[in-house]
Amino acid sequence: MAGKRDYYEILGVSKSASDDEIKKAYRKLAVKYHPDKNPGDKEAEAKFKEINEAHDVLSDKQKRARYDQFGHAGVGGAGNPFGGGAAGNPFSGGAFNFNGQTFNFDFGGGGAFDDILGSIFGFGGPGTRRARRGADYQTSVTLTFEEAIFGTTKKVTVEGSDLKVKIPAGIDDGMSIRLRGKGGPAPTKDAEPGDLYIRVRVKSHKHLTREGAIILSEEKISMVDAALGCEIEVETVDGLITMKVPAGTQSGTPFKLSGHGVPFRADGDRGPHIVTVIVETPKNLSKKQKELLEEFKNSKKRGLFR
Repeated sequence: MAGKRDYYEILGVSKSASDDEIKKAYRKLAVKYHPDKNPGDKEAEAKFKEINEAHDVLSDKQKRARYDQFGHAGVGGAGNPFGGGAAGNPFSGGAFNFNGQTFNFDFGGGGAFDDILGSIFGFGGPGTRRARRGADYQTSVTLTFEEAIFGTTKKVTVEGSDLKVKIPAGIDDGMSIRLRGKGGPAPTKDAEPGDLYIRVRVKSHKHLTREGAIILSEEKISMVDAALGCEIEVETVDGLITMKVPAGTQSGTPFKLSGHGVPFRADGDRGPHIVTVIVETPKNLSKKQKELLEEFKNSKKRGLFR
């Protein structure tokens, strides 16, 4: 994560900035550095990506809270191509290239701001597609949670042919793999064949969820274990891992398991797995248990864990 700039510094706002202040700062910078307004300007393009990445984190309350606590490691930073907003126009979709394959992702409807950018820069309009090409084909593939994390090879059928497709580690639900020239045949000799778009669907996991390069889970412990400290077994995509919970842990406390999240670079770097500990309040206490709690409540040491 070394060398990454602070997200608040990138947007030019303070750490106490409101959501509205962050939004206004982002919009101003996005218009200024948009690649369509600065064609061929690599520095402006880099700044635009940096601005999008900062906005993606600071505009989300949960991501912002993790960033404030863990820094870039808490939000899967450092060149994460799978986290939203880090590449391309975040309002109408984008794409990135990985090991020779192009992956496209869709952020949904553009909205008013997208219309503004479109009117200024003219992206997304008619005439942007190449003429005289073969038809584009579309199909889909379904992956397990683990297959999406570690990558796999899948067979897809297109127009009666068996085709093997390499799925890279870290791909996410809703992304599309674009295979150039694997679509419909070229209509003429000097034309090009169409492309094949493979929509990726990822099955949900029973205990784990994902946010970009970060894997999230919750673990429940008793209030006694929270007070005294304990060790718990945590389910990760790499198997069970023993995690220490220190004495006095409060409900909702996040713990970071570095390197057990989603790969986000070709060299295999992975984001963290963040475990949120939930302290359970006991129900249906026995008479003896109630007496012990009452004794603790009335003890002079009752403020020990406050």
